[in-house]
Amino acid sequence: MKTKLLIFLLFTTFIYSQEYELGKVTIEELKETKHPKDTSAVAAFIFSKGKTSLQYQQGKGFLLVTEVENKIKIYKKEGYEWANEEISLYIGGNEKETVSFSKAITYNLKDGKIEKTKLGRDGEFEEKVNKFWTKGKISMPNVKEGSIIEYKYEIKSPYLNSFPVWEFQTYIPVNYSEYTTQIPEYFIYSKMNKGELIPKVSVDKQNKDIIFNSSERYSANGVMTTDFSKQTVNYEETKTTYVLNDIVAIKDEAFVNNVKNYSSSILHELSMTKYPNSPTKSYSSDWESVVKTIYDNEDFGGQLNKANFYEEDLNALLKDITTTEDKIITIFSYIKNRLNWNGYVGYYSDKGVKKAYQEKTGNTADINLLLVSMLNYAKLNASPILLSTRSNGIPIFPSRNGFNYVIAGVELSNGSVVLLDATNKNAVPNIIPENALNWFGRIVRKNGTSEMVDLYPKKVSLETISILAELKSDGSISGKQRKQLTDYNAFRFRSRHANRNHDDYVQELEKEHNFSAVENYEVTNTNDLSKPIVETYSFSSNSMTDIIDSKIYITPMLFHQMDVNPFKAEERAYPIDFNFPSKDTYNFSIKIPEGYVVESKPETLNLNMNQNMVSFRYSVSENLGTIQLSCVIEVNSPIIESDYYPHLKELFNQIVLKQNEKIVLVKK
Repeated sequence: MKTKLLIFLLFTTFIYSQEYELGKVTIEELKETKHPKDTSAVAAFIFSKGKTSLQYQQGKGFLLVTEVENKIKIYKKEGYEWANEEISLYIGGNEKETVSFSKAITYNLKDGKIEKTKLGRDGEFEEKVNKFWTKGKISMPNVKEGSIIEYKYEIKSPYLNSFPVWEFQTYIPVNYSEYTTQIPEYFIYSKMNKGELIPKVSVDKQNKDIIFNSSERYSANGVMTTDFSKQTVNYEETKTTYVLNDIVAIKDEAFVNNVKNYSSSILHELSMTKYPNSPTKSYSSDWESVVKTIYDNEDFGGQLNKANFYEEDLNALLKDITTTEDKIITIFSYIKNRLNWNGYVGYYSDKGVKKAYQEKTGNTADINLLLVSMLNYAKLNASPILLSTRSNGIPIFPSRNGFNYVIAGVELSNGSVVLLDATNKNAVPNIIPENALNWFGRIVRKNGTSEMVDLYPKKVSLETISILAELKSDGSISGKQRKQLTDYNAFRFRSRHANRNHDDYVQELEKEHNFSAVENYEVTNTNDLSKPIVETYSFSSNSMTDIIDSKIYITPMLFHQMDVNPFKAEERAYPIDFNFPSKDTYNFSIKIPEGYVVESKPETLNLNMNQNMVSFRYSVSENLGTIQLSCVIEVNSPIIESDYYPHLKELFNQIVLKQNEKIVLVKK
């Protein structure tokens, strides 16, 4: 018993005495070829440690200082991207955020010995995004399968309300994650844990002091004299440490908005300051206060009243146009065709709407704020709509960082809002890029009011596929397909394929569906955005049937069946996001070979999930030697809560099974 107890104590002591420090790489770590708990991992954090503190600097006041140390193991070539780091820095105010990197070393095993390669100057660089943001970047040298990389960085920010988000969980395993905050008693921050994993927390109070140095010059008997003095102020600092071990990688699943919205992390928001001999100042803001601050900025609201540079052009454009709908479409099309998006997002204008108009290029705000200005000039009730893109996540606290994008909105007399984003050439009214479909935006009116706007489409996007085909007795099949796409389905097609070479696309179709040939390919309305996309082509195939003992087996869905259920996980902790409501309709007519009859066919199936959130209808019939297939899948709720996941998964199981059932044909 004593022996077992001694082993336990030694083991426990070893665990808690591990030193998570840079520079202590072992041969055993370098020899490791796969993660012990996730053999599929391409890389893993051996540890990630961060500390954010508020430090007083003479003449500047308190700065927010964040230090991070990372030690990462690279297992596979696909993990090389984890040998790069980039830090976004705000440079748009009177003061700028800065980052400095240090202790950046790549370790490899060479001839049984540890080889070190330090980061050189050529591996560290800065990328200016726009006048508001820049990125500090490093790219570690000599990275191979098996490498361990280490680096440290320090961010200094004068913006005390821009507390960093500490992410315990990421796309690779994290063996150990530790985050510490050191906050003086003068600052009160609200805290929020996100995700299912809850860190262990320890709190310690410490006494600190600030020494203020001052000097005073005066003249005594004609001689200039300087008196130096010091004043010491004592205060209490709260040190809070958060620790998590053995953190599993977050996994992307089908139909997820942004999986990082649900990963384990901790957020802070400045709620108030309590300086000595000063009144308490509250910083906790609501969305109304946030959007007012944004609107009052010259690079946002200041851009909406500038019209003199486009008045002549717009007056000529609207000369014979009177209706609200025609005005919206005319102005929207004009902006889309005249200006090109430079790829940068943001809600503050970069070069200004006038310069963007003249140079015919700009960032998101340059283009869409100009659009708002023109719509208002045309006597329409237009306003900017602030939002956070999917890649930016769902904002938790009311703050300017919660938004990173702006579109235009026109409020109609019936209470509806027309959503417009002129950065995409294929967009039409109420069809905005899918990255902007992120729950809610906030419309900001010139009278100072604002309110939430639902960004999710209400109109159902259609995909309608019709096929006329003929099956031969040798199992070959040929036919003609017509596909019609509306709204978001058309938008997706135009974005992906409209400008592609038809020959290349035809080759992809042949390869994807194992066709013998695709002929007479044609697509219409790629440029007329007011009409549906219509795609037609003829196809032939020798691989859609099986012939066994003179019987022909064929799946009536031909090459459109769903082969795999996209929902594989046993459980799901976050919502299913289909982006937009949709209806996929398949109507096929297949002529069977002369001398054959249907021996068996799939039974009719109708499924409806929870008040018509998702429905499935499937039927196959035969009449006068022709098989008729009708299949409809409707998604009426673009967002489905995770509580319904088991029902949804089972419904899609049934869809996969039914769509893969075969018709059996036999000779008379």
